[in-house]
Amino acid sequence: MEHLPKYRLLLLLSFFWVNLGLYPESEISEKESRLDKEILSLYREIAKARDLMSYETLSSLPANTTINFVGTYPNRTGIRIRKYKVDPDPQNKNRIKHSEEKSILLEFNGSVLSKVEVQVVTEDTEIEQKTKTKITDTSPLDTSLNDMVISFSGIDGSDSFQLSSLRNDDIKQERNDFKKDFYIKFLLDFHSQLASIVALQKTGGNKNQKSMFKQLNQSLGY
Repeated sequence: MEHLPKYRLLLLLSFFWVNLGLYPESEISEKESRLDKEILSLYREIAKARDLMSYETLSSLPANTTINFVGTYPNRTGIRIRKYKVDPDPQNKNRIKHSEEKSILLEFNGSVLSKVEVQVVTEDTEIEQKTKTKITDTSPLDTSLNDMVISFSGIDGSDSFQLSSLRNDDIKQERNDFKKDFYIKFLLDFHSQLASIVALQKTGGNKNQKSMFKQLNQSLGY
């Protein structure tokens, strides 16, 4: 068997290692692109919460859930949905041991979703520690999601950085892990919560509207 000249062997090895390094990077980018598409799809679904702003009052909500509007009816520009979880102290039921609040704020410019703000606040009364993490996307419908800003404050101080600063290479896929393991799951959770809220409004209906329709129907009796 004829041996390759040394320079050709080195060239082939160099080509092999270059391509070996490029392949994972391409695969990581493709994975991030798929995750971004899933997030954008969830944004579009969650943006349907805008329909809730047309209700002057909401008839019923799931347990441990509150809703606040941005602006006054009928000129509202946003909606914040909060979910609470409270763990009482087993030694004293009148005392809270741990609490967690998750929320999502959706703001609109007309009918267009213009801002998404996700927030998680946890508090442990035993060690008197409170942490707050906020993720803000002020351009939720553009093609790049890496301009969203993550802010954190807690007992060790505070910090703020863009998602683009997280590593996403063959050693650490911090951005992909954040999107897959937290952000998408968070959006799915609130998408499900919104579906429950909308269903409750359709089932319970607005009391003023129901009263009005009842009166109108009664007027047809003559």
